[in-house]
Amino acid sequence: MLEIRERLVRQNPWWQGKPIESIREMKKRELFSEIIEYLDKKQILAILGLRRVGKTVLVYQIIEHLIGKRIDPRQILYFSFDELLARDPNIIENVLQIYEKDILMQDLKNVYIIFDEISHVNDWQVILKRFYDMEKRIKIIVTGSAGIQINKAKESLAGRIYEFELKPLNFREFLMLKGIDFKDVSHSLAIRQELVNYLMKGGFPEIMEENDFVKARKYVNSIVEKIVLSDIPKVYDVGNPEILREIFYIIAKKPGCIIEFKTIAETLNITYQTVSKYLHYLERAYLIKSLYNYRGSPIVSARKSKKIYLSTTSLSISSLDSDIDFSAIIPAIAENAAVVSLNAKYFWREYYELDIIHDKIPFEVKYGEPDIRNNINAVKKLKMKRLVVITKDIEKKEQREGIAVQYIPLWRFLLKSGISWKE
Repeated sequence: MLEIRERLVRQNPWWQGKPIESIREMKKRELFSEIIEYLDKKQILAILGLRRVGKTVLVYQIIEHLIGKRIDPRQILYFSFDELLARDPNIIENVLQIYEKDILMQDLKNVYIIFDEISHVNDWQVILKRFYDMEKRIKIIVTGSAGIQINKAKESLAGRIYEFELKPLNFREFLMLKGIDFKDVSHSLAIRQELVNYLMKGGFPEIMEENDFVKARKYVNSIVEKIVLSDIPKVYDVGNPEILREIFYIIAKKPGCIIEFKTIAETLNITYQTVSKYLHYLERAYLIKSLYNYRGSPIVSARKSKKIYLSTTSLSISSLDSDIDFSAIIPAIAENAAVVSLNAKYFWREYYELDIIHDKIPFEVKYGEPDIRNNINAVKKLKMKRLVVITKDIEKKEQREGIAVQYIPLWRFLLKSGISWKE
């Protein structure tokens, strides 16, 4: 109990009137403004996402915001669980008991409780559900890197939890953190020069300024290894984590490939069903993203082939030997970046192909010479009237066989992330 109390005091410096030094002058991510709109709601807030994308920084900024709103600092509890502490089945109750008796010195009510990396604790949802139902104005915020664990817990918290995903940095956030004004057109040269840096390592805030490729790759590898060899096997029955890792690296070397389950199964000497399960695990752990062949009906689409991408292009360096190798896969990485930026769900392939169908608008990534003759045929077959072509540096509009074609450079396209493309 003494160790827990010491941790509580150390992890909550605001109780003693001290600032949160680790976030001094840090700029806020776009998700911050969305989450604070829910702070006065009763529901538990779950902030999920890939490891090392900034969830802890985000909750510190929320705490700073609450203190700025004149919330008594002692009414804000933050506690970060590590894997050792989480082995104690009573850890949550013990933390709250010490907080109530030694810090608040009154009943546990009218407080904000923030539990970082809650997914380390088994059956955490059962315990928090009990406190949630106490009707004592207890606002609970949890974070978790292992989304697979949080998602399994949500069933017992139906109606009691709002889920938010903190994604790897988008291009706007990357430039903002670097102090580059992406709204000022006079900075377009600086923006274009930063594009490759963003694609290579810009998804993770801690390495966005790292110029040593080997160090950046080691950092990303450590994230992948932790998730694949530890996080996923803790939740799912993974017979061979090494095979799980091998499947991830197959994708990392060639993002955007159509996954042939049978070929991978034969290559790795596993079953078709195992390939399917392992891909599902990797997606639930925020490492990969699937696109389905567009057929109008989600059910029909789900039965067709899938294209697999990385959740952030920065994960690709985990499979490369040098930054020269990265340059060679830039066209595939550019397509991956476009898919992530749109949060796309579909591609289209039937005789011809379109990289993305999003909001019933076709997108094609042409980082080399933009020959779009087959893409025009695809758009016509789909009876659509518009095509967006994402390029390296070409920017123009034209009419091709009755199709309105808009060419847009990747850097400018990424700055429109989250903006509707509907006319």
